[in-house]
Amino acid sequence: MSYPEYVLFFDNHTMQACYNVGHNFDADSFAASVKEIGAELVGFPAKCNQGFCYYDTKIGIRHPSMKPGHDYFGDLVAACNKVGVKVTAYLNCGLSNEDGVVHPEWCQIGKNGEFFHPEVINSMITPYARIMCINSPYRQYILSLIKEVKEKYPVSGFLLDSFNAFPCYCRHCMEGMRKLGMNPENDNEVAEYALISAKSLAAEISEIVQPRRDGLLMYCLGLSARDNLKYGSYLECECLPTYPNWGYDALPIRSRYLRTVSKGEPVFNMTGRFYAWGDFGSLRTDAAIEYDLFYGLANGMRPNVGDHIHPSGLYHRGIVERLKKVYGTLKQYDPWYRGAKNPVDLAVLFSGTMATRSTKSAVRMLCELKMQFDCIDELNDWSKYKVIVLPDDILLTDSLQKKVAEFLKNGGKLIATGESGLDPEKKVFCFEKEWGVRFRKEKTFNPAYFTMTGDYKELVPALPLSVNSDCVETEALTGTVVAGNIIAPYYDHKWDGVYSFFYTPPDKVTEFPFVTFTGQVAYCSGKLFDGYNTAASVELRDVFGAMLKRLLPDPLLQVESGFPSFARAIVSEQPGRMMVHLLNYLPEKRGEMLIVEEAVEAYNIKLKLRLDGRTVKRVVMAPAEEEIPFVQENDHVMFTVPKICGYGLAAVEFAE
Repeated sequence: MSYPEYVLFFDNHTMQACYNVGHNFDADSFAASVKEIGAELVGFPAKCNQGFCYYDTKIGIRHPSMKPGHDYFGDLVAACNKVGVKVTAYLNCGLSNEDGVVHPEWCQIGKNGEFFHPEVINSMITPYARIMCINSPYRQYILSLIKEVKEKYPVSGFLLDSFNAFPCYCRHCMEGMRKLGMNPENDNEVAEYALISAKSLAAEISEIVQPRRDGLLMYCLGLSARDNLKYGSYLECECLPTYPNWGYDALPIRSRYLRTVSKGEPVFNMTGRFYAWGDFGSLRTDAAIEYDLFYGLANGMRPNVGDHIHPSGLYHRGIVERLKKVYGTLKQYDPWYRGAKNPVDLAVLFSGTMATRSTKSAVRMLCELKMQFDCIDELNDWSKYKVIVLPDDILLTDSLQKKVAEFLKNGGKLIATGESGLDPEKKVFCFEKEWGVRFRKEKTFNPAYFTMTGDYKELVPALPLSVNSDCVETEALTGTVVAGNIIAPYYDHKWDGVYSFFYTPPDKVTEFPFVTFTGQVAYCSGKLFDGYNTAASVELRDVFGAMLKRLLPDPLLQVESGFPSFARAIVSEQPGRMMVHLLNYLPEKRGEMLIVEEAVEAYNIKLKLRLDGRTVKRVVMAPAEEEIPFVQENDHVMFTVPKICGYGLAAVEFAE
């Protein structure tokens, strides 16, 4: 199965009040614009989240303002296919407002008997006004629509939205739970049943679409990556960094996780040309869109830009020109992207959701330190990593204890902070000997300060420094190297009924360790990453850097000078060469919005790359392949990139 490399997705949700849907749509002109941009695949709604269909349906609700006989979606598919552009059909399976108006008995019901709508922006002005219950007769309705689209049009796949698994308390769900022996009065079981229902719908859709057999793309937004590969055929990473729910910390996590799950299936990196979904009047800068897409390409993902088309069907020329320029810039580097993998030294473990404050900060610190790493869960294969980071609150369940035990047995090393390594009841470190500390209690002082000692005394300035988060109280075991201690305040931050203990200066160094080392574990008793999230203290990153250096003295890539902390350096490889992707863009908060306005220049970037036994033939800058000088010694190659503006790619080619 061949996969497209450049994608566009049109988020075309039109309200009933739109009076001229598709009236100005010229399918051939649209297809020509898509071709001009350089896209090979277009995602377009056959049915939107308002419940309206845009094709010649005998089952669904056509948008009432479409001209009689106008097959908007069908004309688009035919015109795009004619110029060699594939089309995937988007159908929203969970949101369908018009169907909820016509069939209120199909709507999800909240716990108190009301129509369920998660108020995502604290009002009813949201596409989540009515959510359909997929265990009601709506289920057969949406399945019949998908079957109708597949049989009627030569589409290349399906993008299916809103598998959010919201808990529903309607009679269909209650009856279904009872049949499975589940308790409808137990909120956790209701949530579990909602996920079971979403997965079962995806399985039924997969039976209709047959993505693997028929070579079709299929993805269900809302289900996990692993579930999507079970029912579908590729992965989608929806991540618009200007949207508050994501930000610029989301893509670094997701890209590094999804590449560990994919087994050759493509991962489409969906950003947006706008600042927010539903925002028709914005166009992000070239640099902003490039940054998102270069970042994805460096991590093995393919570009996908989310867009809007005007309800009338007009596709504005300003958008075409902007995206044509961006995709033209990216395509120069295609030979260095195709089939590339990301070699890594270490991984960040997340348990449950990957979007915790601590996980985000751990990933951010590693990016700022220019480390090469994956993001993993307990289902991943851990054997490829030299070091695994357990940030702040990774409690070791029975299954995680088995994974940790096997990893340590095979010589792996761990960095743990805060509560990470405790049993689920938070009573004891599961690997006390390996951690080198004994648990005493969950929290020490409020606030807690720290100082570094011994060989690490000069690591941070000579004053008590704030942790900016909680510390676990521990005692060091015999033989453990103590590299720092907790400093107690005069008194805790509190209110005693008379006085506000607001000013809480540091007092005395305690015997409680802050940083410790054993042969395989570097442990910090402070919640290092939560503290960095709170105050962005560079000293906390320096402490983490020292822990990394202790366990990983020779990382794959070292950026020795010339590149700021906000810049990113990512290594990928193909047979016969390794690439260093250098991204120098600065996301900045202006008022309420995160923005990247321009690419930033950087000069004389000194790099040191570990070779793992290979011999360098030459080092070139893509795409022009200008050679730059290099020195190889002691299994490393050193070279200096003279200049980049925003993005640069240095390729290290090996002798055969």
